[in-house]
Amino acid sequence: MTKRFIIISSLYAIVFLVSVWILSHYSGMMALDFRTIISNTHSYASIFYAILPIALSFDLISGEQMKKSIYLLLSKPVEREEVVIGKILGVIMVICAIIIPVSTVGNLIAGAFRGFPSLDIIARTYIYLVVVIFACACYVTLSMLFSIISKTSGTSLILSLIAGWFGLNMLYTISLMYAFLTGNFTKIPWYTKVLYAVSPSNDLSVALNIISENASSVDPISVPQSIVALTIFFVTTFLLSVILFKRKELI
Repeated sequence: MTKRFIIISSLYAIVFLVSVWILSHYSGMMALDFRTIISNTHSYASIFYAILPIALSFDLISGEQMKKSIYLLLSKPVEREEVVIGKILGVIMVICAIIIPVSTVGNLIAGAFRGFPSLDIIARTYIYLVVVIFACACYVTLSMLFSIISKTSGTSLILSLIAGWFGLNMLYTISLMYAFLTGNFTKIPWYTKVLYAVSPSNDLSVALNIISENASSVDPISVPQSIVALTIFFVTTFLLSVILFKRKELI
């Protein structure tokens, strides 16, 4: 996990900070203000808000089961739900340790070039950062769920990336194609909005309006709806992880 964390977090830091610097350096030419620079940077780096948590959590249970260390862990006076909670919190804390400092440095770079904005805008950047961490937590609980039901770490990784990330993102596109083919495209059908909200990445994209305050009619859902969707996703995957791990027969 340490090597994975170093590699992916370093890539994230490079992409985020280089993007901030480039946008800030040419901000005068492109007429970009602080708010636009930070929101665009988060958009460019958004892929890491799925990859980082998945890479750190896909083998939380399956990895230990393959190494047989899970038996030593469960021989201690701890409940299985405590194991799940502890591992999830541990990964979330690690994610916070990279995302918060990198974002803060990015804010300082943008502020140095474009001047520091009002406290309201600064507050909005950190409110969005909380949403980013929450979305990352959703991918952590999802990967934990796949790690519990998988016998190997490889299977868990494939499920997390293909089904949990790419698959959930594709549901909205597929639903739009279905709506178009069936002639039901005068407005976005309710089920496409639901399928859009199922993906934490999509919800995070909508929540970016917290910073930009540039809500688009193209967005199928609103910012409050995206937060509700993330909450439902987190609670559902977390409870399923706890329930399935408590019932899991370790062989």
